[in-house]
Amino acid sequence: MADKVKVVRESVLSQKQVDLAVSALMKHVQEKEKSKPSLLGDQQVLWLILALKKIPAPDKKPKRIAISNSLHPDDSDVCLITKSEGKPVKELLQSAGVTSVKKVISLTKLKKNYKSYESKRQLASLYDLFICDDVIYHLLPKFLGKAFYTRKKFPIPVSLKKKDLKGEINKVLQSTYMSLGHGSCSAIKIGHTGLTEEEVTANIMETAKGIANIIPRGWKNIKSLNIKTSNSVSLPIYNSLPERPVAIQSESVKKPKATIKEKKQKKRKVNEKENESDSEVEES
Repeated sequence: MADKVKVVRESVLSQKQVDLAVSALMKHVQEKEKSKPSLLGDQQVLWLILALKKIPAPDKKPKRIAISNSLHPDDSDVCLITKSEGKPVKELLQSAGVTSVKKVISLTKLKKNYKSYESKRQLASLYDLFICDDVIYHLLPKFLGKAFYTRKKFPIPVSLKKKDLKGEINKVLQSTYMSLGHGSCSAIKIGHTGLTEEEVTANIMETAKGIANIIPRGWKNIKSLNIKTSNSVSLPIYNSLPERPVAIQSESVKKPKATIKEKKQKKRKVNEKENESDSEVEES
């Protein structure tokens, strides 16, 4: 009988290993920038690649993990997609003191003005972050599709009914998100090259702790953790040890009972042999 897997909700990630990997990755990025500088001077996103042993059931919405160092600069342009028309929502944001949202698009306008792939691609490139009214989150994959998914720009759901709407949106800006159930691996943003190594390490440690608290079976379900940029190789920061093999007791294999037909055939052969023996005796 297989041993029952113990759920571990604490992270066992080594900060020393994370420090080494982050330092190596940042140096790699700096060397690449020297040899081939970016014309736009864009900051590169840093990813934590999570590999699971067992794939959980798909989640309808991404899981939020709070981190100390925001993935988004203070001057980030945020676009909000809503169910209602834009004007009432803009007034709601203004009354709540929300200044980070630069654009509000209703679902109606999204369907009308952004039908083609190219128009969706351009929209995705205009803003640093997309958020949406959580009541329409399930409808957006149909209208945004590949243009947003491939750029990791899919909107993050937010409840516009929260009393502290400004605080709710600030939580989005101060968090990273994880989607589960769509494969054994998940890519989670944990920083960018504009952060210091210490800030990136802190984000990774906090994200690892958050993962252990969210996924089924906790830390025991983590196969590996790696960090990378969109263009670099993956650097390992954790690999699980092989699980203890479980001995399987072999059972004695019982021979199947002979059928009536097989019994008759066996008896016939015995009789034939006896007859042959009798004939040999008579001849002698």
